Amino acid sequence: LNKISAFKSAIDVPTGLNADSGFGEIVFNSDLTITLGEFKKGLFIGSGYEFCGEIVLKEIGIGTDYFDEINPDTYLIEPEHVNTNLPNRPKSVHKYSAGKVLSIAGSYKYPGAASLSSQSALVAGAGSSILAIPKRKKKLIHKNLLEVVVESYGNDKTKYFNVEALNTVQQKIKWADVVAIGPGLGREVETVNAVKEFLIQRKFKSAVIDADALFALDQSFLEKVNLRNCILTPHLGEFSQMIGVESSTIEKDFLSYGRVFAIKHKCILVLKGAPSIIFNQAGEAFINTIGNSGMAKFGTGDVLTGIISGILSQNKSTETAAITGVY
Repeated sequence: LNKISAFKSAIDVPTGLNADSGFGEIVFNSDLTITLGEFKKGLFIGSGYEFCGEIVLKEIGIGTDYFDEINPDTYLIEPEHVNTNLPNRPKSVHKYSAGKVLSIAGSYKYPGAASLSSQSALVAGAGSSILAIPKRKKKLIHKNLLEVVVESYGNDKTKYFNVEALNTVQQKIKWADVVAIGPGLGREVETVNAVKEFLIQRKFKSAVIDADALFALDQSFLEKVNLRNCILTPHLGEFSQMIGVESSTIEKDFLSYGRVFAIKHKCILVLKGAPSIIFNQAGEAFINTIGNSGMAKFGTGDVLTGIISGILSQNKSTETAAITGVY
């Protein structure tokens, strides 16, 4: 059927798709899915996201009373939810009361990620954004950043973030409402150790942990670190490395693995993909409903880190910042 060149419709659920997990080995590729009674979460994730086409809800005689008695743990993010959560600026706001973000990002090898992330925090409404980067890359970064304050650590030979650099930026960590750490940091041993020390010391108010900083969160370290007030933004491969489970296994049940992780570590987990799914400390899942394949390229994740950090610096809610930022 999938080889036929025609407009194809599925009734309720495309054949072959698990309506709960969104997984299927072979799934009917429909252009239109008319689902009955109520939406099924599997239609919006995994194979469902790829093969359901346009999804339309129709009645089948069940009525609404039945669903009113159900307490859902999975939600679709829609425009009205995001609009009501966008930060509101009072007239008397100034650049420091509007949100302060420190980005510990970039390295000798990946300076561009730092630029994208720190600038995005300002675009998302933060009043002040400071970027901490190795001294030898400061001049290069300055050419691309006009509003971001660039502060360096180390000397002209320093290539990567390390424990000595962490000590240098301690005052800025305490100053910031949010610390974004990871984009372009690199995975050197010295950097991994510095990220672990950053999390152990917990001198930050809130943190958005992305990209190379996630590499420090191996299974043994996760068992002893406190991730409260943290937002983690791994893609599937990074999440697989963190929990020690093959990507192909996680794909069969995204929701279960995400819920278990967020509950266990009392953090916000943004599992990036098509679509991205946000999990809160209670195990609730929020499925992003927009996006397109043009976002699959270098830099998108760095921009997301900056956007989430910028919003979080203003509203102080990790859950709201993650949901709004992803959308």
